[in-house]
Amino acid sequence: MKSYLSLLAALICGCFTFAQTNHALEVESYQLDNGLTVLLNPDPTASRVFGAVMVKAGAKHESPEATGMAHYLEHLLFKGTQTMGTMDYEAERPHLDSINSLYEQLAQTEDPTQQAQLQQQINEQAKAASEYGLPNEFDRLLRSIGGTGINAFTNYEMTFYHNSFPAHEIERWLDLYSTRFDDPVFRSFQSELEVVYEEKNRAMDNIERKFVEQITSQLYPNLPYGQWSVLGTVEHLKKPSLIRMYEFFEKNYVPGNMALILSGNFDAEGVKPMIESRFGAWEARPVPELDLPELQPIEGKVVEKVRITPIKVGTLSWQTVPMGHPDRLAMDLCEYLLFNEEETGMLNQLQLNGDVMYAFGFGDRYLDAGGFNLILVPKPIVQPLGGVKKKVLNIIDEVKAGNIPETLFLAAKNALSADFQRSLEDLDARGRTIGWAFAQGMTWEEYLSYPDRMEEVSMEDVAAVAHRYLGENRVEIISRTGFGKPPKLDKPPFEPVTTDQNGSSAYAAQFEAMQSQPFAPRFLDFEADVQRATLPGGHELWVNENPLNDIFTLSIRWQKGQLTDPALPLVGNVLDYSGTDEMDLEELKQRFASLGCSYSIAVGNNTFVVNLSGQEENLEQVLELLGKWLKAPVPQPKVMDLLHDQIKTERKLEQESPSTMGRTLVNYAIYGDRSPFLTRPSLDDVKETSAGELLGKFKALTEQYQAEITFEGNTAVADLETLLLDKLPLAEDGQAEPFQLIPEQQPSSPRIMVIDDKKAVQSHVYFFIPGVEMTPADYPQVQAFNEYFGGGFSGLVLQEIREYRSLAYSAGASYNQPVMAGESGRMIGYIGCQADKTLDAIEVMHGLVTDMPLKPERMDDLRSSLQMKVVTAYPDFRAVIDRIRTYQRQGFDTDPNEAAYEAYADMTMEDIQAFYQKAIQGQPYVITIYGDTSRFDMEQLKELGQVEVLELDEVRR
Repeated sequence: MKSYLSLLAALICGCFTFAQTNHALEVESYQLDNGLTVLLNPDPTASRVFGAVMVKAGAKHESPEATGMAHYLEHLLFKGTQTMGTMDYEAERPHLDSINSLYEQLAQTEDPTQQAQLQQQINEQAKAASEYGLPNEFDRLLRSIGGTGINAFTNYEMTFYHNSFPAHEIERWLDLYSTRFDDPVFRSFQSELEVVYEEKNRAMDNIERKFVEQITSQLYPNLPYGQWSVLGTVEHLKKPSLIRMYEFFEKNYVPGNMALILSGNFDAEGVKPMIESRFGAWEARPVPELDLPELQPIEGKVVEKVRITPIKVGTLSWQTVPMGHPDRLAMDLCEYLLFNEEETGMLNQLQLNGDVMYAFGFGDRYLDAGGFNLILVPKPIVQPLGGVKKKVLNIIDEVKAGNIPETLFLAAKNALSADFQRSLEDLDARGRTIGWAFAQGMTWEEYLSYPDRMEEVSMEDVAAVAHRYLGENRVEIISRTGFGKPPKLDKPPFEPVTTDQNGSSAYAAQFEAMQSQPFAPRFLDFEADVQRATLPGGHELWVNENPLNDIFTLSIRWQKGQLTDPALPLVGNVLDYSGTDEMDLEELKQRFASLGCSYSIAVGNNTFVVNLSGQEENLEQVLELLGKWLKAPVPQPKVMDLLHDQIKTERKLEQESPSTMGRTLVNYAIYGDRSPFLTRPSLDDVKETSAGELLGKFKALTEQYQAEITFEGNTAVADLETLLLDKLPLAEDGQAEPFQLIPEQQPSSPRIMVIDDKKAVQSHVYFFIPGVEMTPADYPQVQAFNEYFGGGFSGLVLQEIREYRSLAYSAGASYNQPVMAGESGRMIGYIGCQADKTLDAIEVMHGLVTDMPLKPERMDDLRSSLQMKVVTAYPDFRAVIDRIRTYQRQGFDTDPNEAAYEAYADMTMEDIQAFYQKAIQGQPYVITIYGDTSRFDMEQLKELGQVEVLELDEVRR
């Protein structure tokens, strides 16, 4: 045993050594004279650059009298400046000044009549200002240089603006991002105000979010984390102050409070003069200080009873420690030992053994506070919540006493180290992490030392923090079945503020005149970019090299899925609750964890998949263990009773999620009785099926069907073949199940399907239009149509529905390329909108779909955007194999982006129109609506097609 534990400790120490010596993870940090921090992470293995500007100003920096400021700013800083986003700022400015003044009056007015008059005046001024504004120009310019993932987020600690782009466009990206924060203009505020309303509506429909806000309000009683949400209060959203927003910007958006982050394939020395010339011109200003009070400690038990959830739920929540606290690492380890996604935690065992329905946890990690929360769900009918709480507290007492299995303790450290390495692989995630380290005041070297510092944490340290923080001083929330009445926000009586987006600003002319650096697009080579081998029995092996770390990923896909056998998802559930004849489930999971490995099971329409990820030096031991498990899995006692209760609970929660029910309804529209929500096993099916019967299906799968095995790592293919054949249960003569699709319904005339839910604040609307048979030659036209029609803020859908008319926070549409060669594509559109805006939003989408407007003046930008997106399209190493497999299934012999890149250069609006006319225009459609029908006119819907009102039990089981 001692040698085994020493091996684990050595593995943990080795993780940090690798991270330190990996040049792709090095970050150079320096400051400009004005105080702006620059963080550069050149990574030659990347195919693009992730760029961001972050500001250490979030929701906690707001005044309690004006919440939502930071998030509003996030939206408005996409709208341009005095030189960008306007055709004539001097002519636009008087109207914008009037809008600012009118909003101040609105904030001070309580009389409803006066409020209506002021809102009408705001609307008139907004329409006048729109004659000059170009609020989507920033997005258009970013897309013209291949910008993808254009977005931003706000949390309590920061606001983070980011996107990816081709490396050869780095100078223009720097120019654009430095300009966006220089004299910004908060134009199109009426539209953004309503969009933020819609975002708030989505939050009010989200049970999980409401429940967490209930916890934090008690856990942080005197800090912003618990006193208002990042979105702000409804009252503050209705009466915002633009003047206070400008004040918030001037105070917090100063160079010393901001950082520029670049991660990807660029030359650091070459980019530094560009950064200095753009960002160095920003004026140095005082860095604001935030003086928050000390967190008011919880004294004793704070118990609150609410009705938020469709099932009985309880919570135990404790105040712990903020980021940077000396106890933070020990608390991280303590939380992982109690609960983790790999299901090796001490509380996980309660669920795996069937002692409780669910017991799971999550931590809050803020800069000024921290918390640990446990969510407890008792078994229905037979188990009181108090019994679950007692079991959980008994386990916490074991941790306090230091009664932690040493193998579990060392495995937890190993898993945290592996998770740390995986978190740095993705370029976007790495860029955000670099920003988060900066927000904490940590150097990147200090951040990378996390595994090394974690190695120093002892079992006594964990017991001490558990004893110190997880005691009697806590918040307990008890939620019984029921819901409060959701607020109903009425749409304002505003006319749409449309803008001529065909103009151009003075800045745009200067931007477009800038020269790009030379570049060469990289395309997938189906032969050279992966290694392949065919194993005895017909099993296919695909291998791709891992250039970043020693974490392997392995997927075994048996070529049979739920379309052939709807019971296979249940098979996956039972396998997930199975050990072996030598190890029960707890021992099996801990043994995998001790080897630095985690596993998961996924069942798709055509595949049954076992996924693994872990330390590659333990690969042989992992495969040995995997083979023993897969050859003879032994289910936990009473596993079917546990699964029945879990599935019943999950379907109750599913039914109370409007977004999920919206997807359920559109699936019924597309597939009818073959919808996955109808073909899945019923609760009676679960009750009447035995675990042995289900595992028999798995045994037949491994003995009869071919497997496709994919591997990302550095083991030689020949060695990998030997290991797989020696360790895994692979059929000697595998059967190939043909790839299948669910037959789609073909409507003969327009139809509207509706399900009423009086509790839903938002309506979830889908458009489904069956397409036509596609060939590989159609690929460029499909991509061009999707970019033109649904391509972000510059696409027709989001522009017409959100930007011009503020009818929805979320809207989009795309034509889906068929997943198999020779099959038909389909058009799917989506709108998530306030219930009383439902018909207005549908009318706009219907007009776009049935008679798509043509804007040939956008083609230059569109061609450039399409070509530059190709430059960043080469996938990260863990996605290469799946991308090639997908393309080949669709009928491509080579990377379709290579031919498309050439085709885009000559693409015309007539090409896009021809595809639209061939695949979409005139095709019968189905519109599905899940929402509160009392908030819109059902009779009016009949003008668009035959209306059918359905019940939930018709579309799901």
